[in-house]
Amino acid sequence: MQSVVDVAKSATNTVVSGATNLANTAVSYTGLGGHSHAEEHLHKSTLPPDSTASSVKKVDSEGLAVFEDEGVRHEVLVKINKLAHEDVKHGLKEVASLDLVGPDGIKKGISYYHPLRYFTVTRPLGVDYIGEIEIEEGKSIHVRVHKAGSGNTPLFHSIDTRPSEEGGAVFKTGEPLGWFDY
Repeated sequence: MQSVVDVAKSATNTVVSGATNLANTAVSYTGLGGHSHAEEHLHKSTLPPDSTASSVKKVDSEGLAVFEDEGVRHEVLVKINKLAHEDVKHGLKEVASLDLVGPDGIKKGISYYHPLRYFTVTRPLGVDYIGEIEIEEGKSIHVRVHKAGSGNTPLFHSIDTRPSEEGGAVFKTGEPLGWFDY
């Protein structure tokens, strides 16, 4: 009789665990409900040894002040434009999935720029902000911005890029944020 109870408990635990994993996966794909434990591990696992990372959080007043800073926003848009030109020139496909050409064949710029979430990395020389910025519906870029201290202006550092076959610089909104050092 005890083995039947043990089997039932084991089966229940397996079902609950599977349902929890499925729910967490659904939440991470939709970008709802914060971040997953896997994302927490991802963004902290590759950090330089002299740094500490915060948890991923929705953009708040601090995040808006950094990612909506006029200079940062300008440099991000310039970098996207540069990536688009390099795509055409070298066939890199870093931003190929973006709708950068209108129906009439005329090139258009980014008309949507919405910071969604970020985490901070405290380092000896200041704070790095790794953020997700949605630039088309369901399509985002991951940006790194550095701020040398509380009174200093944030400075754009880079956009996270992957190999072209994995999407290049364009991520599906809600994909895990991770540290990148380039």
